Amino acid sequence: MRDLVDTLVRERLFGFADGVRAGEGYRVGQVAFRVREGDGLQPVRYAGGPVWYGDREVAPDELLRLVAAGEPHVERVAADVRTAVEHAKVVLDARHGLTPVGLLAGERLAATRNRPFHPTARAAAGWTRADLAEYGPLRREPLPLRWVAVDPAHVRFGGGADSRRLADVLLRGERPAAPDGRVLIPVHPWQFEHVLPGEFAAELDAGIVTPLPEAAGSCTPTASLRTLATPDPARHVKLPLGIATLGSARLLPPRYLGNGERAEHLLRGLLDRDRPLRELVAICDERSWCAIDGDEFADRPGQLAAQLRGYPRTPPGTVTVPMAALAAHEWDSLGVLAPRGPLAFFHDLALGFTAMALGFLRHGVLPELHGQNVLVTLRDGAPVRFVLRDHDTVRLCPRWMASAGVPDPGYRVRPGAPQSLSLDSGTELVGYLQTLGLQVNLHGVADALARHHGLAERVFWQRLREALRTNLGRIPLPPDVERLLLREPEWPGRDVLGPLLRQGPSAGVSMPAATGRVPNPLRAV
Repeated sequence: MRDLVDTLVRERLFGFADGVRAGEGYRVGQVAFRVREGDGLQPVRYAGGPVWYGDREVAPDELLRLVAAGEPHVERVAADVRTAVEHAKVVLDARHGLTPVGLLAGERLAATRNRPFHPTARAAAGWTRADLAEYGPLRREPLPLRWVAVDPAHVRFGGGADSRRLADVLLRGERPAAPDGRVLIPVHPWQFEHVLPGEFAAELDAGIVTPLPEAAGSCTPTASLRTLATPDPARHVKLPLGIATLGSARLLPPRYLGNGERAEHLLRGLLDRDRPLRELVAICDERSWCAIDGDEFADRPGQLAAQLRGYPRTPPGTVTVPMAALAAHEWDSLGVLAPRGPLAFFHDLALGFTAMALGFLRHGVLPELHGQNVLVTLRDGAPVRFVLRDHDTVRLCPRWMASAGVPDPGYRVRPGAPQSLSLDSGTELVGYLQTLGLQVNLHGVADALARHHGLAERVFWQRLREALRTNLGRIPLPPDVERLLLREPEWPGRDVLGPLLRQGPSAGVSMPAATGRVPNPLRAV
């Protein structure tokens, strides 16, 4: 309910930003609930307790159906909200005893909240509660992998050294029996049973794809569901799932894998030429992948693909977790990561994070910096390094890149299709830092810390402003950056609920979203 009500207010939907306040009470037409002071991005925030419609208490999905009754996709989105509530209970009921002693434990903590401030974030649309318990990140037993043997003439490969030997890497040489010369591709067991037989019926009938009868190898689900941790702690495997989260399908289209490989090459080149950035950031190796061949710009090949992810070595005496874990509501467990107190921890985190972000911006480049894509390495509660993964949404401003002498990576984008990878202006590029990096990622951490420790969110924005001012004074940047971050009265905001209600969930792999406006939370602190 918190994420739904707060999003209705923040996106100014159905009059929720203009309600009548009386003390802790807040009324919007027939809807009434308790509020507290806003967080710098919106005037008020939901304070917990029942939400009333007239004289009856309503559940989150019912509230949405009532207030958004005229929107074309309200029934589908309300169903996802209901699923989010059900799936959140599955995860939260299984979370007890989590301790952030490593990457996998961090993934499980991240799953307790998932993407902050999104009302359907915890819904895996297409899965039941039993499916989530069976295949989700709180599963305690290893999950066996299924395999198919594919005619290599119908497979597209990445440029990584292991692209043609995924089975050898994942199974340590214990390959299942398969016809000579065939390429073995791992398949998520749910996908193997529910999607493969129908989606690839023609290839199965023609013998292009042959399902193998025995499972081989085992993995553990992570917070993203389609990414599985292998017994090697430095290795994950990413597999498509024919379900949706955040309103988009969890597929692996080859064009995304290829663009991710191009982006990784770009990022590695920047680290080679920028010593301060190289000392702060490490990059996952995601260049080894394969997928069934087909139309380069179609999503269907993304139903049968696999990508290996290799993590950089973790320095001794440190722990690495997704930043999304720090936004979880589980600071009783996470407190061991921040022994010096919430404000000191957040200041150091913001200082390192913004140094990374501005360090990339100076080259006209910005990775997608939400909390699932960025991991933080901590030593004695202090951030010492950030690790980047999921490189397929590294964004660029070609004009800024040219000024910095950085070559274009040559992304492949469907002709005429809307895209957000190559941007016309630096203002747009900075906007992705303001939205995904600061409002979703760092604000998610601040929100969790503020509620756990009973602190005002304003003090966290103050620490962020201090961190930005420090790094803006150190890093040479286009002059617009300081103005956009600190002096503009408004920032771009990330609207997610309005687009879902108007457009419905995406038929493809891009999350429905639009750019709105929010007050600049750093201008008033």
